Amino acid sequence: MNNIVYALGANIASKIIILLVNIISFRLLVSEDYGIVSLLLVMAATIGAVSGMGASVAVNSVVAKEGMSSLTSLFVKYNYLLSILISFIMAIVIYLIYANSIEKLPMWQVFGFVFIFSLFTSFNSISEAVLIGFQYFKKIFVNNFVNALMFLPICFVLIIKFEIVGVLVTLLVYRLFLFMANFHAVSRTNILTFKSDNASNKKQIALKFKELTLPVILSGLLVAPVIGLAFKILVDQDGGLQKLAYFNIVYQVYLVAVFVPNALNGFLVSHFSKSNKDYDFPKIFKYNLLFSLVICIVLFIAQDIFYWIIGDSNINLVSNYNIMLGSIVLFSANAVFASFWPSIGKAWFGLYMNIVWAITLLTVTFILSKYQVAEALAWAFLSSYLLLSVIQYFGYRITLNYAKN
Repeated sequence: MNNIVYALGANIASKIIILLVNIISFRLLVSEDYGIVSLLLVMAATIGAVSGMGASVAVNSVVAKEGMSSLTSLFVKYNYLLSILISFIMAIVIYLIYANSIEKLPMWQVFGFVFIFSLFTSFNSISEAVLIGFQYFKKIFVNNFVNALMFLPICFVLIIKFEIVGVLVTLLVYRLFLFMANFHAVSRTNILTFKSDNASNKKQIALKFKELTLPVILSGLLVAPVIGLAFKILVDQDGGLQKLAYFNIVYQVYLVAVFVPNALNGFLVSHFSKSNKDYDFPKIFKYNLLFSLVICIVLFIAQDIFYWIIGDSNINLVSNYNIMLGSIVLFSANAVFASFWPSIGKAWFGLYMNIVWAITLLTVTFILSKYQVAEALAWAFLSSYLLLSVIQYFGYRITLNYAKN
């Protein structure tokens, strides 16, 4: 139980600091400037998710199963190196796609922020995956909590003084220090000191890359860039940056609200991988769903407080807020499935599910944007997660019946 509490606490600290930076930015910057910040963040998050997502899930699973070994050490090192390559290539691609949407910043600043922020994000994801695999949840919690407390006052000063650039510098320094703290904890486990020239280890790593890392990286290529592309579709509407600003501030609340399934994701991958059983799945699914319903009810009741905090209650903001409450519940249901498939060797099925999600999200966003619907992204998230929930539920039932037979 303590591990779950620490996992939740670490995720809360991480998400809260990003939410607070967004709230401060929303209040202090004009809506178009905050829209630019939103676009830059989704560009960086796109790359960080692609390079870190596949690596973190795979590293978590390998560390939990193999423990302290030369195979684990080599696998972790390879994933750190892989994230550098993916981050650089993706930064170039994302830069070329989105650069023309940002006119207020020099292009070198745009590329520099996107590459460095995404690199630190993916490095940190791998470091946290190692610590989760070794069950060092308390260390992750302490690192996240201390960094959150340290950088909140810095955020105020930098945003007031440097506006957009201040926001970007705050986020870069925060990610850098968080990575350094978690990497230091990884180094103290001595996992990186193992050396191996064993050919069989390298063959096993290649196999694990094919079975775990590759499908989850491809899933990341579908998830994060799709969200970025959906953001761009919205920006291309009339007054798109302002519409994005009203969606993104709600989206940050959404990211905090789903901290439970996100935090539990790493814990569940480790748990399922070690036990090789799925008997806890229905119970975990119900608890996750119930908790997300409680969160939604609280957010619905307290929404006027949120509008007061950010100093705005525009009709588009209110509509986005209420629609995304449904997405919170549906995301929570899908998060448990996302942990379950890789643990039973069906990571490729998770990839197929993300293809369905991506097609649905982009299709709905594109169609509604054609009609200048300001809440296009909110409706797209809701409909895509609804469809995914239905398909994954039946997929799980079929898998369960097949296993029994």
